Amino acid sequence: MITINEVLLLLAGIMLLGFVGEIAFRKKKIPDMLLLLLIGVALHYAGIIPVVYLSIMKELLGFVGTVALILIVFGGLLKLDLQKFGATVSRGIIMAASDLLFVMGISTPILYFFLKIPLLDSLLLSAVLSENSVAFIVPLMSRINLDERIKHTIEVETIMNSVMNIIAVLFILSIMNQQSSLVGLAGYLFGSISEALVLGGVTGIVWLIVLRQALTPHYYIATIAILFALWGVSDIIGASAILTIFVFSVIIANSLWVSKVVKISGIIDNESLSYFNQEITFFVMTLFYVYIGILVNIFDFQGIIIAALLVAILVAIRFFEVFSVQGVTKWFGKDSVLVSSFVQRGSTVIVLAGILLSTDPTVFGLFGNILFYVVIFTILTGSLLFSVISRKYVSSTTVLGALSPEDPKTRK
Repeated sequence: MITINEVLLLLAGIMLLGFVGEIAFRKKKIPDMLLLLLIGVALHYAGIIPVVYLSIMKELLGFVGTVALILIVFGGLLKLDLQKFGATVSRGIIMAASDLLFVMGISTPILYFFLKIPLLDSLLLSAVLSENSVAFIVPLMSRINLDERIKHTIEVETIMNSVMNIIAVLFILSIMNQQSSLVGLAGYLFGSISEALVLGGVTGIVWLIVLRQALTPHYYIATIAILFALWGVSDIIGASAILTIFVFSVIIANSLWVSKVVKISGIIDNESLSYFNQEITFFVMTLFYVYIGILVNIFDFQGIIIAALLVAILVAIRFFEVFSVQGVTKWFGKDSVLVSSFVQRGSTVIVLAGILLSTDPTVFGLFGNILFYVVIFTILTGSLLFSVISRKYVSSTTVLGALSPEDPKTRK
C-alpha cells in the first residue's frame, strides 16, 4: 500500500516537472507540452516508476480529466475579451465551427471507408482531432507583423475551437453509451441539452447576484467550486455536464453585459479569476502530459504510419477550409496561406485521450498511440510550414525596433 510520503513525492515530482517544462518554454522556446510528453515516454522506458504509482494515477485519471475539461472550457471563455477582440469574435467563432465541421465531415468518411474503422469510432476520432492549439499558434503569430484583425480572429478561433471540440467529443461519447433507438436517442439529446441550458443559465445569473452581495475577495475559489458542483449535478440529473459548464462560463465571462441585460448589479474581475484558473490548470495539465507519455508505445509502427497519413489529411483539410472561407468572406486575403499553416494539435487532444482511457480503455488502446503521434507530427509540420511561409513577413521585433521612442513616427 502506498504511503502518504510516497503520494507527496509523486505530487512534488509532477509539479516540478511542470516547472521545468515552463522554464524550457520561456528560455529555449521548447513547448512545455512536448517536453513533458517526452519526459513521460522516457520514464516509461526507463522503468523507474513503481507499478503502484501508475495504478494510482490511472484511478485518478477520470477525475483529473473531468477537472481538466472544466478548466479548459471555463478558462477559454474567460479569455474572450469582447472589448479587445470586438467584431473579430464572430469571425473566430465561425472559423472554430468550420474547424470542427470540415475535419469531421471529411476525415470521418476516410477513416470509415478506407481505414475500416467503425463509424462511431471514426466520428469520435475525427472530433478529437479537430483541435487547433492556442498554446502553439498564438505564440507563432506574435513573432511576425500580421494584421491585428487576422491575429484576433485566429486567437478567438483557437479559444473557441477547444470548447467546441470538447463539447462535440463528449456528446459523441454520450451517444456511444446510449443503447436505444433513434427516437430514444433524439429524446435523450433534447432533454440533455435543454436541461443544461436552464441549469447553466439560471445558476450563472444567480451566482452573479450572490457575488455582488458577498463582497468577498476570494470569490474565484467559490466560483471554481460552483463549476465542480454544476458538473456533478448535471451528471446526476442527466443533463449535458459540459454544456452546463459552457453556459455558466459564458455568463460569468460576460458579467458586465449580462448584468445590463437582466438589470442586476454583478460584475466579476475576470483577471483574478483567470489567473487562479491558470494555476490549477498548470498542475492538472502537467499530470496529463506526463502520464499520457508514460502510456505511449513509441514502437507502434502501424500507429506511426496511420498518424502520418492523418496529419497529411488534416493539413489538406486546413488549406481547403481556409481557402473556402476566404473565397466566401475575403477575411484573410494574401495571408490565407499563412493561416492555412496553423495545423498544430495540443492540450485538448491529450486531455481527451486521457478521457478515452478512463471511459473506454479499448478505444484508447486502439487509438492512443495514433493520437500521440498526430500531436507530435502536427506540431512539427505546423512549425515547419510556418517557418517557410513566414519568411516573407516582417518580424514583430523588427517592427517594434523601427517604431522606437526615438523614431519620429512614434512621437505625438
